[in-house]
Amino acid sequence: MQHFLDAQKQAGFSIGFVPTMGALHRGHLNLVRTARLHTDIVISSIFINPNQFNDKSDYERYPRTLENDTKLLEKAGCHVLFAPTVEEIYPEKNNLVYDFGFLTNTLEGAHRPGHFSGVIKVVKRLFEITMPDKAYFGKKDYQQFLVIKTLTQKFNFHIDIEGCETTREISCLAMSSRNKLLTDVQKEQATILYKTLQKVRDEVKTKSLEITLQSSLLRLKEKNFLILDYFVIVDTHTLHPVNDWSECSSAMALVAATFGNIRLIDNMILY
Repeated sequence: MQHFLDAQKQAGFSIGFVPTMGALHRGHLNLVRTARLHTDIVISSIFINPNQFNDKSDYERYPRTLENDTKLLEKAGCHVLFAPTVEEIYPEKNNLVYDFGFLTNTLEGAHRPGHFSGVIKVVKRLFEITMPDKAYFGKKDYQQFLVIKTLTQKFNFHIDIEGCETTREISCLAMSSRNKLLTDVQKEQATILYKTLQKVRDEVKTKSLEITLQSSLLRLKEKNFLILDYFVIVDTHTLHPVNDWSECSSAMALVAATFGNIRLIDNMILY
């Protein structure tokens, strides 16, 4: 992999990188197509990283569809598929714990202990192997997007981190590999996440932030088909909670909830 990419760089070609855990959907393929527009050689990785699952059963039931994923990447114009084994990514035991403070300990970090340390560990390793010019990530995992931008700064990677907008189903449910594990009924139920986010955006600044937040929480908590982890309104740049619409120049809402045993996240920029 490194020999091939070194040759491309020496020939003057730019490298775009789309890391994934497989079970590809249209959102992943949009990342590949975006990378193709802005770089010469596009590489995508498929690696289900055991270090970012705090629940072993979640790791075991994560969809594995390598053969189909390969075909989808070819159709999307991806030049290189990198599908390493666990032993290739982690040739030696790595007990390092990465902690970026509040950014990795809030929201997903609080509900999935060790998750972001695992994300940082694998993305750092993938960056070291591929050393791309640009790397592309979906903004559905917005907190992860900020973590990876911080990673490049802390480890002095000269890689542009590009965030791409969330791709949605016709129902507006955010596309996720985990959606494949939902029943048709659960898929319909899960649209409550987007509908709640949209309602907040439509009403932003017309009511106090406190009232908006309370009504959103009530709307979600009264649904007996989901277990709510969080619904928050935060500063887009820092993820710190905001108490008033005037506190920051840009705010967003983030939500996480479990349907059956499938956990979904979503978010929306409010202004």
